Amino acid sequence: MPIGDYCQRDVRTIDAGATLRHAAQQLAAEGVGSLVVLEGRHPRGLLTDRDIALRVLRGGADPDVMTTLEAVGGDPIVVHETSPLRAATAVMRRSARRRLPVIDASGELVGVIASDDVLRLVARELADVSEVVAAQAPSGTTPVAGADTPEVE
Repeated sequence: MPIGDYCQRDVRTIDAGATLRHAAQQLAAEGVGSLVVLEGRHPRGLLTDRDIALRVLRGGADPDVMTTLEAVGGDPIVVHETSPLRAATAVMRRSARRRLPVIDASGELVGVIASDDVLRLVARELADVSEVVAAQAPSGTTPVAGADTPEVE
């Protein structure tokens, strides 16, 4: 399952040179919790409302001076759209991130994959497996062991 088949394509972005104040205003106006920071069409990182709060409130940064690129720091953590879903979950686990920008072969942004997307996909797959198991159960039996047995006191 390539990630590109499951990522969200409608992604909120912000220019790398925008200030944190502008980013906070955009987050509030769009009602989202994160923005992909772009230089051209290339992701440089993912900025969350939490990042802004911690850097500005706790760190004492000036939101009218600090840029989104400065806030996201170094090399972006991204995943390629042709990578298997397993690769995205491994990167999420190693980097302790719940969202990853998804890029194409030229390094341009094509979407974002979130842990919630992965959970929904896994839940659908498990539901499909459950239906197969239920369909193959002998007639008159309950697919869940013990579901119809009386309680023992």
